Amino acid sequence: MIGDDPALRAAYGLCRRRTREQDPAEYALIQLVPAALRPACWALWAAASALDDLGDDRTAPAAERAARVEEWITALHRELPAGTSPDPVRHALADTAARWRLDLSELHGAMVQVQDDTHGRHFPDWAAWRTWGRDNLLPWFGQVRTLFDRAGVPVALRLDCRETYEEFLDGVRLTDILTDLSADLAQGDLLLPEEAVRPYPGAADDLAHRRWSPAVAALVTQLTGLARQWVTQDGLSRGMHPGPAEPIASSWARSRAAMVCRTVAGPGCMPRLRPSWVTHWRARPVSCVTSAATAGLQRRCARSSAAPG
Repeated sequence: MIGDDPALRAAYGLCRRRTREQDPAEYALIQLVPAALRPACWALWAAASALDDLGDDRTAPAAERAARVEEWITALHRELPAGTSPDPVRHALADTAARWRLDLSELHGAMVQVQDDTHGRHFPDWAAWRTWGRDNLLPWFGQVRTLFDRAGVPVALRLDCRETYEEFLDGVRLTDILTDLSADLAQGDLLLPEEAVRPYPGAADDLAHRRWSPAVAALVTQLTGLARQWVTQDGLSRGMHPGPAEPIASSWARSRAAMVCRTVAGPGCMPRLRPSWVTHWRARPVSCVTSAATAGLQRRCARSSAAPG
């Protein structure tokens, strides 16, 4: 599906490598979609990742990071009509948009949000947190849905289950935030709403100083249970074509595995958080849980991937 253009093949190859190296679980999920759609999924993932990397690069001041994100967005919109770019990620994304007739203007708001986030993020309550997360995730999900539709594999979403779909995405977002908690805190970002942290006295200060304490443990346990509840949507893919249904089911399993890892490990899942003096727990190893989850995804990939790529 990519063709013989060496530059284009190299661009998609770079997107594939970045997806595989930076997010192996997401790469495994993409391997479950029809082979013809995988390059487009790699391009979409790599584009979102490239923007996030520009916005999160703490070696540069906020104003410079915002300018870099704006420059990337402006360049993409300038290059889309030609379907090519000197930047390999934008080259693959522009080709994907032309090849599958995707309207990338629908991503503009999500991209601008990355630019705005360079100045810091603060969520007073769950409503503000959900708005931020959904404004970021739903447009990208919409592109993948359109991609499946263009390929003749419609993603049928029941209108009476819209809140279920959005709650599932909230659960995926919360799972990722809990998984990346120590890395985000090291950058000065606490991507949890004040409403969630406030009931645990001392947790905000402990998190700010990257200390694992009983208050932090209680907060993380409560949020882990909430994330598990949100991602456990048994009827999410009911009635869907097997093409999109299998990755969605695997995404659910991936998030559940991450929550099991979080529950079993305690502070072991956040090695950069220092235990406080009142904490005397020993974290159980989680490598076996992580390995089992990864192996399960790999087995499903092997069964479902008849074609290479």
